Amino acid sequence: MIAYNKELLDNTFLFNEAQHLKNSGFIPKNQLDGIAAKRPTLKNHQNILVRIGFFLLGSFLYSSIAGVVSLMTLPFLENQYKALVFIYAIIGIVASEFLAVQNFKSHGLDDAFILGAQGCLLGAVGVATEEPAVVFATMAIVGLLSCLRYAHALSALIGCIGIIGFFGNLIVEEKMINMSFLPFVMLLLAFIIYFIYFRLISVSAVYYKNSLLLVQGFALVLAYASMNYLVVRELSVALMDLDLAPGSDIPFAFVFYGFTFLIPLFYIFYSLAKKDKLMLYVGLAALGFSFYTIRYYYSVLPVEIALILGGCLLFAISYFAISRLKNNTSGITFMPDRNENNTVLSNIEVIMANSQVSLKGVSATEQKMPFGGGGFSGGGSGGTY
Repeated sequence: MIAYNKELLDNTFLFNEAQHLKNSGFIPKNQLDGIAAKRPTLKNHQNILVRIGFFLLGSFLYSSIAGVVSLMTLPFLENQYKALVFIYAIIGIVASEFLAVQNFKSHGLDDAFILGAQGCLLGAVGVATEEPAVVFATMAIVGLLSCLRYAHALSALIGCIGIIGFFGNLIVEEKMINMSFLPFVMLLLAFIIYFIYFRLISVSAVYYKNSLLLVQGFALVLAYASMNYLVVRELSVALMDLDLAPGSDIPFAFVFYGFTFLIPLFYIFYSLAKKDKLMLYVGLAALGFSFYTIRYYYSVLPVEIALILGGCLLFAISYFAISRLKNNTSGITFMPDRNENNTVLSNIEVIMANSQVSLKGVSATEQKMPFGGGGFSGGGSGGTY
């Protein structure tokens, strides 16, 4: 099913792990060089900026090929312009397979054609059917198949969006059930997606690690957003045309008030217990958005007072946490993580230290050691050569 050479793919992930161990200080550089010399890898880029540059280059190449094909085929299509979009999708698929055969993986060029082919195919289905449900279903299928075929993380995200869009369209446009149950359906879908992630993360190959992490993040964000009071209220007004009078509220408002804070707190405490960084980051961001949700509708304090009190509270929590965790060597600790590259932080510390030191150059007129007449180089040294 996967498009790449299995041996080269295994070598690539092995080398990436070895590079991570080298950056963490577990293995020396000569051992990393030995691994690179003995095990050929796929053509990829770890530098995100380089990858973005090749992605832009691949996009220009894709559009150029599409333009040439358009000029060559337009005289024969007889106003059947919808077929052109399918031709563009076929070009993207063929180019993606060609780059996979040429061992391009996470390079930037392959990303442009993989994502471009999916975009053109979705556009072609949309133009041909004019049915959003069909487009979302195609997005789910194509995204998941592309993820399996090319081990492409963003394709997994596209597939998840297609699944949510498909069921959302059935509820909002097709009126399959009462629209007031939409948040609970989205929450159920988030649970199902997270359950699938939880079952696959322990048995799937390392090739899909990033894809599964993206699926996990999507499920966590979806679960919170589907029960956030601000999101539910604003979507209810927009989709159900609710006219909320002063003092009135949306149905089940107390449920959404509770989940707005309960879900982020659950994320934070559960992630600390299981040492899940992604869930911790999502929980902290969701908790901050929960406070924004309350202030959006209820202004308890002036903004400047709220910011000052919030800053004091965060400082107190940070100081207490650091003082309790700074000496822990295992579990939840404030000690530096060896798996993280701290080179940037070290360079910043050096720059900040040097910025506090006043360096004054010594001019020639201020030198204490005179030249000439044997004052510096010994007897017989004069001022002439």
